[in-house]
Order: sequence, then structure tokens, then C-alpha cells
Amino acid sequence: MRDRRLAVNPALGVALPPMQEKRRRYLTAEQLEALADAAGPGRTAVLVLGYCGLRWSELAALRVRHLDLLRRRVLVEEAVTEVDGSRLVWGTPKTHGRRSVPLPRFLVDELARTVVTRPADELAFPSPQGAVLRNRNARSAWFDAAARAIGEPGLTPHELRHTAASLAIKSGANVKAVQRMLGHASAAMTLDRYADLFDDDLDDVADRLDALRAASRGRVADFLRTDSAVRVS
Repeated sequence: MRDRRLAVNPALGVALPPMQEKRRRYLTAEQLEALADAAGPGRTAVLVLGYCGLRWSELAALRVRHLDLLRRRVLVEEAVTEVDGSRLVWGTPKTHGRRSVPLPRFLVDELARTVVTRPADELAFPSPQGAVLRNRNARSAWFDAAARAIGEPGLTPHELRHTAASLAIKSGANVKAVQRMLGHASAAMTLDRYADLFDDDLDDVADRLDALRAASRGRVADFLRTDSAVRVS
């Protein structure tokens, strides 16, 4: 249609079958720690992926200057992706916006031991040769073996992003905070993607409604007793 070869799009209005999403795998905090311990040289990278929710392309592009350990923040402003398994393309993160991601205190200590003494423009998580850490190479070198070691064969680095969302929500973070941490375009997108993680919130709503009703019935009973006493007197 853009080339003016067709006047009407024949696919317009065709109903597509709903996409079946693969069930997400969320690691517990204990599993994540075990994975990091089994990852050897990838220990800190696993912890950053699992607690900060970075995409692999964002982790691989991080430089030392992006780690503000005093403010406990990771500045995500670049991403690097592989094209055709060989060429590296640098650009902005997926949503084209830079963001500041919070660092837990224990991760500040982990990073301080491995990063602070290095030049600001060095890659924070380089390959053993000092180049960009490629997903495929990291998986064959230590990630896949670590996943098998904790009984989660087939686990991918991207699934640690889901784990980060799960742990953040479990710790009590609100949807807006999780959205900002993950770099989603909107809180609605976060809710749609991780709706299954909010089941406990639904239980909490039901419990609060139970408590509200019990309190209201108590007030009604008190009112009726008071009203009856007034009419008798």
C-alpha cells in the first residue's frame, strides 16, 4: 500500500489466533544465589541481572562510569546487540530512554570489589579478552553449566529479568517502581506482563475486604444496640 501497488490491504480485519505465551520461570532468591555461586567468573553479572532486571544487551554495554556506587544506582543509557551472530550494533536501550536502576547494598559491595579501581570508560562486564561479553559465549562458558548445577537446565539469562521483577514485587515494590526498574514503556505494560505475580495482592484485597466488613458489622451492631436503648428509655 505504501508503494501504491495495492489499493486495499487484504489482511486488514483478519482475526489472528491469540498468542500462547510460554510460562515464565521465576527463580527464588535462594536459587538465584546458588546460580551466582555456580557461575564462577559470571557471579556478579548473574546478581546484577537477577536483582536489577537489566536486559543482556544493557549489561554488556555497561561501563564503569555507569555504576554510581555512592548513590547506589546503575545508569542504563546504552545497549549492544549481536546481528547475525557476528556484528555488534550499539544503540539506546529497547525503549529508547535512559533510566536509573537501584542497586541493593550487597551489590554495591560486590561491584566495589571488581569495578571501582578500573578506568571509567572500561566495560563493566567484559569478556576474558576485554571485549563485549556476548550472550552465546557466556552461556557456553559458565551460564548453562550453572543453570544445570541448580537443577534449572535450559534457563536463559533473559529469564533473570523475570526473576528480578518477581523478587521486587515480592519485596513490596509498587508497580510504578518495577516499571521504572525494568524500563517498560508504561505501568500497564508491567501489569500485563507480570499479572501472575500479583496474585498475592488479590488475596490481600480479599483479606482487607473481610476486615472491612467485620468492622462495619460491628459498627452496625453497636448502632442497633444504642438505638434500641434510646427507644426503651
